[in-house]
Amino acid sequence: MFNRLDAARISWKIYFAEVPVAFLYSYVRLHAAGHVFPIAQYLVDAAAGKLPQVSFVDPIFLASVNVENDEHPPANIQMGQKFAATVINALTKSPNWSSSALILTYDEHGGYYDHLPPPKAPLPDGIPPMLQAGDAPGAFDQLGIRVPVAVVSPWSKAHYVSSALPLVSGGSDPQYANPAHIYSHTSVLKTLENRFSLAPLTARDAASNDLSDFFDFTTPHFPTAPGLKHANINLNEVLFCEVHREHLPTGL
Repeated sequence: MFNRLDAARISWKIYFAEVPVAFLYSYVRLHAAGHVFPIAQYLVDAAAGKLPQVSFVDPIFLASVNVENDEHPPANIQMGQKFAATVINALTKSPNWSSSALILTYDEHGGYYDHLPPPKAPLPDGIPPMLQAGDAPGAFDQLGIRVPVAVVSPWSKAHYVSSALPLVSGGSDPQYANPAHIYSHTSVLKTLENRFSLAPLTARDAASNDLSDFFDFTTPHFPTAPGLKHANINLNEVLFCEVHREHLPTGL
């Protein structure tokens, strides 16, 4: 997606909290200058109304100085919520707020169970998975367990949940009353593609639903954002858990 943004001359930045995990992508490593910045720069850019057209904000996945705040077990959830509030409040107070949308989501689910079987998905391309002996058979045609997503914007629908409304299904492939409201992480890509008239990356995001159902562009519902309270965190307790967390149950 980053090279597509560059080709279309769409400004973008990645703001990282400690370790730039986005460097896993070779294109980002090779084009880091002017694009990859510490999280402190996000706060500066937001306050000055100089956020790029597309921003990616990462928490601390791998801590070298501070503690993780990505909420991945066994990271402290309070630290993650404080980080989210900091990022959101910076945007809601920014001169950029009136024309912005923040998509908050997670890369993984919070366990190994969902009462609703996930639906199938189109194959992204013709490349099969590299299965080894003993691996379960399968293809890249299956969505996973659901993860949360929240859309923070003056144009977000108030008090609204975008739901596919699952119907009762006795099989492993559930049916939905509103399949247009089935989303995946590729929905974020599809939203960018539709917003900036970009070509899809694969057949998966080409067939994906975008996040337009979350918005009402007839009138801003939150021209002034209500703001979020920061969590009152006892850092000593957080550090105690960090020191002893290998001896604490994770629930998994």
